[in-house]
Amino acid sequence: MIINNDIIDWKFHYNIENGEEVRSNLVYTPYVSPDGKTLVMSFNRDTLYHQWPEENDKWTEEMLTDRFMRELNFHSIARNAGIPVLPIKDVDMVRRQIAIEWHEDFLMQGINGNGYDSVLPDWKAQWLERISEMWEAGIYKFSLHPNSWVALNGKLVPFNWFFSFTEDEPPITIRDFLIQISLGRLEKLEIVLNSFGMDLDTPYDVKTLQKICFHSFKANYPQPLIDQVLKNHGIFA
Repeated sequence: MIINNDIIDWKFHYNIENGEEVRSNLVYTPYVSPDGKTLVMSFNRDTLYHQWPEENDKWTEEMLTDRFMRELNFHSIARNAGIPVLPIKDVDMVRRQIAIEWHEDFLMQGINGNGYDSVLPDWKAQWLERISEMWEAGIYKFSLHPNSWVALNGKLVPFNWFFSFTEDEPPITIRDFLIQISLGRLEKLEIVLNSFGMDLDTPYDVKTLQKICFHSFKANYPQPLIDQVLKNHGIFA
């Protein structure tokens, strides 16, 4: 048993942005074990980490349970499809907690390791390959920021599956998910939406939203990489 009451003494996981610590996740509370080898994703709002009451008040038990189950379900779909995943060490269904093998996220690996190319020289090719593998498995994953990947044993491994959908799910509005999108991401997203005459309140199918998602990450990845993923999947430029 990995998960127990002792995780309250583990460290929170943060990213570095402009030299300052920022939350690495806006949905769950991430706890890192003292040896740095385990991350517990607690789909609960620890107010020492999520310190904004007005934000926490918007999260319902139903919403947190949905994200918890999506994390488990899409991890399973990906694993069964042969997509690299981080091993799950333990799950507490009652507490909505998932313990995974941890090696730091790709964003921090790049910051600590003199850039992404030095961490994983062929990461761009693998990023494109993972996206294709996910589409082939029927997974449309919107958590594509560098902090939702890990370089492990020469492989680029996706995680943070809670923001994933299947093609047969009903259309959704972006506004329904603003709670888990950072303000910086929203600013980029609104620019993309405006350029295509789209908005936050119209329901769209997940394939259309995946395309918008790719466009919104142009500030996080090299332009040729985004151009290539759009081309690979026949998406408007």
